Amino acid sequence: MRWFRRSPHSSTRFRLLYTTDLHGADRVFRKLVNAALTYEANTVVIGGDLTGKVLVPLVHQPDGSWLLSFHGETRHLTTDSEADEVAAELADTGHYVLRCDAALVADLEAEPTRRDTVFLELMRERLAAWATLVRERLTPRGIRFYWNCGNDDPIELDPYLRDLPCIDFLEGRAVQLENGVWLASVGAANLTPWQCPRDVPEEELARRIDEVVAQIPSSDLPTAIFNFHCPPYGSGLDLAPRLDETLKPVVIGGVVETIPVGSTAVRSAIERYQPQLGLHGHIHESRGAQRLGRTLCLNPGSEYQDGILRAAVIDFSGSRVRNYVLVSA
Repeated sequence: MRWFRRSPHSSTRFRLLYTTDLHGADRVFRKLVNAALTYEANTVVIGGDLTGKVLVPLVHQPDGSWLLSFHGETRHLTTDSEADEVAAELADTGHYVLRCDAALVADLEAEPTRRDTVFLELMRERLAAWATLVRERLTPRGIRFYWNCGNDDPIELDPYLRDLPCIDFLEGRAVQLENGVWLASVGAANLTPWQCPRDVPEEELARRIDEVVAQIPSSDLPTAIFNFHCPPYGSGLDLAPRLDETLKPVVIGGVVETIPVGSTAVRSAIERYQPQLGLHGHIHESRGAQRLGRTLCLNPGSEYQDGILRAAVIDFSGSRVRNYVLVSA
């Protein structure tokens, strides 16, 4: 596609590659790094939900083999190379594999606090590996990389993320991108049935939004980008299955009923401040683009569990959005 060719001599053109909701999927992250090179992005932003949700013990046996219990199925892996292959496949879809013995599994089941500590360490290891990949492949080419947490990510990760080299951690900050545009980021979401680590009441979310937007000079608000993990309520970017009292999707006439579940605080902030661009995620199935007043809002969606990268490529002329396209890989 000719549109994706950026002149190396143009100093006014700026390309942003945005994605979100990777949930620890190694394959999707590798695709993101490749996409940054393919689309000749100047800057990459991950909007939130960096980490996965499932810890899978890979239990070493006295005879040197391994046992893996997952989704109600137990697999016997006879060699280390077979175990390595299965562990990599699970990591590609966002799972964390813990190589251990049966005694440690019993200890972790009996001590939830210790299990959480182990889970956090595995998350940190994967994020560090991702940061290394950025440093090796993107940093030498001058491609800037930013990421933020989402409502699913443990709050304990924040100090670690702030200290990782070559990647800027965005939570609660407004930063100026290389084309002078301000990017304001909030990873929290309104309350969900899942009681995620960064779910907060709408009033608290509104306070956090106002706090980060206040860091932007008022004269620059018309060209600002709001990187808010949760999409605005009723925007069409926040449609998710209606759940019954057991948290199962409601099906009517063979079709899953959907309802808006986004944030009223996010919508109010966008309508009040009217930035030029809103970048959102959180609701994986609501991929699309909508306008709220003069603000273009994007949700690239997520299919991390299938190893698919969903992203938005956004071109700027100077400080203004020129065009965009939602892409998949």
